[in-house]
Amino acid sequence: MNLNQNKLFTLFTKINMLLSIIIPAFNEEKTISEVLEKISMLKITDHNNLEIEKEIIVVNDCSGDKTEEIVTALSKKYPIIKLLTNQENMGKSQSVKRGILDSTGDWVVIQDADLEYDPEDFVFILQQVLKNNCDVGYGNRFGIDNGIGYIANFWGNIFVSACSSIFTSARLHVYIPDMEVCYKLIRGAVAREIGKDLVSRSNFGFEPEITARLSRYKKADNVHLKFIVLPIKYYPRTFAEGKKMHAVKDGIKAIIEIIKFNLF
Repeated sequence: MNLNQNKLFTLFTKINMLLSIIIPAFNEEKTISEVLEKISMLKITDHNNLEIEKEIIVVNDCSGDKTEEIVTALSKKYPIIKLLTNQENMGKSQSVKRGILDSTGDWVVIQDADLEYDPEDFVFILQQVLKNNCDVGYGNRFGIDNGIGYIANFWGNIFVSACSSIFTSARLHVYIPDMEVCYKLIRGAVAREIGKDLVSRSNFGFEPEITARLSRYKKADNVHLKFIVLPIKYYPRTFAEGKKMHAVKDGIKAIIEIIKFNLF
């Protein structure tokens, strides 16, 4: 293949689209390297198998371990990685907000810094969102048999998701069975517009707040966003491995925030 043919091949195998991958990280030195390597090497394509560019934004939430050092080294190897560091611990919700506001992509997706999720799944979600002309794609860990890590967390997630859907389903005409899921794919412009108003400061308040705000958002034609919910794989880790969500404590906060952001 000569130079001109190579240029044509590149032109017709890529589309002018950018995906922003937001990774909040707090003391994730054990897993952040593997996650970033995997995503950096991941080929992202649309439903027609055309390649999509990506940017990776890691928000280091004032980690006390080697998270920042590891990400800094990897950003030299992979220039698509950008590191933002909070000077004080702001919590996951505000870290995700910072990453969203710094993004430039046509689409934005959230990725945890651990190994509970398979990045191939957010590629699948993006492909289905594009194919079905949707605005938002949510993963659903309960859509396939992923097993159960902690039973309290499992049923707690189902319960808070049901509570959230009491408010959001009437607006969206879609039931969201896994509101707390990490993989939320949103049109970039919508994510940044909503993102600037996110106020939750609890570790897992981002999920009920962004879901409530997305359900109320209306496009220029005065219609709600079009959602799609898709089954994804999930590999729950233990507290010894770094899991941070506690069913009762975080579940109570989630219920309060569901009511707060949907009613007020």
